[in-house]
Amino acid sequence: MERRAFRLRILPGTETDYEARHQAVYEDLLRAFQEVGIKTYSIFRDGTTLFAYMEVDGFESAMRKLDEHPANTRWQEFMSDILIRDEHGQTMQLLPEVFHFQSDVDVYDEN
Repeated sequence: MERRAFRLRILPGTETDYEARHQAVYEDLLRAFQEVGIKTYSIFRDGTTLFAYMEVDGFESAMRKLDEHPANTRWQEFMSDILIRDEHGQTMQLLPEVFHFQSDVDVYDEN
């Protein structure tokens, strides 16, 4: 299982619209996430900067499969008026993981 984080940016003034669109993500896109091995996917917003976190079985493979999936193609087109692309045409900038903690034990259990 891979943990991946990335940063995206949206146009100023589109924050409310961005959040509203994510209240109605396409069901077939959510199924596609499962099909390509995405186990969890969260997006956090700080102003116009978005931070996304994903746990996935094979990030590169999953992204290639999503690039070709019709639901993702439709979603990317739907979001294209909000997301800012970099000089290479990319909306996503991968972030390096610098720390990770995971516990299978409840640290607050007094027994």
